[in-house]
Amino acid sequence: MTRPSQIVQGPEEDVAVERVSMPVSLLQKIVEAARAFEAFEEELEDYLLSQDAAFVARMRHARAHHVEGEARPLDALKHELCIE
Repeated sequence: MTRPSQIVQGPEEDVAVERVSMPVSLLQKIVEAARAFEAFEEELEDYLLSQDAAFVARMRHARAHHVEGEARPLDALKHELCIE
């Protein structure tokens, strides 16, 4: 059974927070939908990148360098970019 929404005092006196009760099953469906959308978004991004000829060419070039042993170690790149 759901209760009507209620206004409660927020952490600051001038902020009101509204709480809405909902069945757990509805919340689970919302979570499932969000996960499905996230998976769709990742697949769409992969598809769009695979259709970008310039991106594919850059990835093939990078892969060829890696296979030939011309890739730099990650630690060297991090040092060069001042990361960590």
